[in-house]
Amino acid sequence: MRNNYTHFGTPQFHILSDSQIETLHYKTLEILGQIGVTFQCQEALDLLKNAGADVSDPKRVKIPSHLVEQALRTAPKTITLYTREGEPAMVLNRTEGSHFGSAAGVQYYLDPYTRKPRLLRVEDIDSLARLADSLPNIEWVFTIDSHMTLPGSITDKVSVLHVVLNTSKPVCASIGDVSSLREMIELCSVVAGGEDKLRAKPFFVSSVEPVTPLVQGKDAMEKSLLCAEKNIPNVVYSMPMCGATAPATFAGNLALANAEILSQLVVIQLKRPGTPVICGAIANIMDMKAMINPQGSPEAGVLISALTELLHHYELPVWGTISSDAKTVGTQAAVEYTYQIMTEAMAGADFIHDVGYLLHSFMVSPEMIVLGNEIIDMVKLLMRGIEVNDETVPLDVIDKVGPGGSYLGEQHTLRHFRSFWPASVFHRRSELDESADDCEDLLNKRTIKLLETHQPKPLPEALVKELMKIEAGWFKRVGMKHEYPKTEWLSV
Repeated sequence: MRNNYTHFGTPQFHILSDSQIETLHYKTLEILGQIGVTFQCQEALDLLKNAGADVSDPKRVKIPSHLVEQALRTAPKTITLYTREGEPAMVLNRTEGSHFGSAAGVQYYLDPYTRKPRLLRVEDIDSLARLADSLPNIEWVFTIDSHMTLPGSITDKVSVLHVVLNTSKPVCASIGDVSSLREMIELCSVVAGGEDKLRAKPFFVSSVEPVTPLVQGKDAMEKSLLCAEKNIPNVVYSMPMCGATAPATFAGNLALANAEILSQLVVIQLKRPGTPVICGAIANIMDMKAMINPQGSPEAGVLISALTELLHHYELPVWGTISSDAKTVGTQAAVEYTYQIMTEAMAGADFIHDVGYLLHSFMVSPEMIVLGNEIIDMVKLLMRGIEVNDETVPLDVIDKVGPGGSYLGEQHTLRHFRSFWPASVFHRRSELDESADDCEDLLNKRTIKLLETHQPKPLPEALVKELMKIEAGWFKRVGMKHEYPKTEWLSV
């Protein structure tokens, strides 16, 4: 045993000092207590009023600091998510590392067979979920309600169903409205064997978005209150853009985002203390030339990482995001993914979504999911740190080999070389061979192989029939045959 010896288990990375975090916290309390937040949900207003908040002007609800501190005390510091079968999948508690999720829906799909974009179809959601199921560093799947081959009133539920059918991993959903959320919970309860079992071992996570700046909309708030009622894990995240919906300065953006997150957290914890909430923001800038929030910007990585540090100060699990503005799988996409994955992993964001997104999050690429899996694996090597002890500094072996010797035949090498990172989609050859596959070709072949060969663990046949009957009811409700269109539904 060595006295006063410090071991770094991971790289040391900080954007904010303790003093800066404290200042941002107090600035957030000033926003909540003096400036106020708009609440458009009557139940939220009633909960706040009964707890002592000033709701005399619903457009400027003033939340006293003691309600914030109370919410931070009751919000769970650890959230465990489970597989579809009820096995532990991940623990979100600021110390277990980052858990990355892929995207399983959006408007466009970059087809790996043609390498051209097209409209995303329901069958692609099946493929994307199976692909995520096959990749060890993609630990959960995020569904989107904006793909365009089905009516908006059912597209979110159909997405969740087809992800659940094609992976055992946890699923987080983008949700159209509170009625859809209720039906998603009912659907996942059928899979779990009852709502009580889903509550005890949740594999489904909801998500809601406050409207920046400082608006808690009726729809988002109702969804969060339903999650609190059912005790379902819920992601609360806003999207503040420097210079557009938030101050142009990074610190101003962080304080505003924090106020939006905490104001909703207060209401959720008033509804049901102990409701599990994952907090975060897709904090970014406004590109004043393109007039968008550039998904792959370096500013996004800095802001999300800094917000992670602020929210981890409260010991809350944190939501992160990965995306790219590139329209193809190539240099820009790889650079933007690597930067964001590295910064957010080093900051320790717990639950990071959207691996696979391109084109400002309007397109999903199976190849980008596979490349993201590879980049995450590289970053995990960085996050392991370096262990220093007698085995890792083998003075006896160094003495045995001596100057000018070789370590290839040593038992020490045999014990340790398998920890070297194995590239699966990168070119690693020293000779000039123009016929050899480059990274893009290796990536494409690996993606197609996984899509064509991986088979997830199936659900029982009787359960699948029950789920498909539920889906048929959704289709009937909107006057459609129980078929999956391949064209935009408005043009069918």
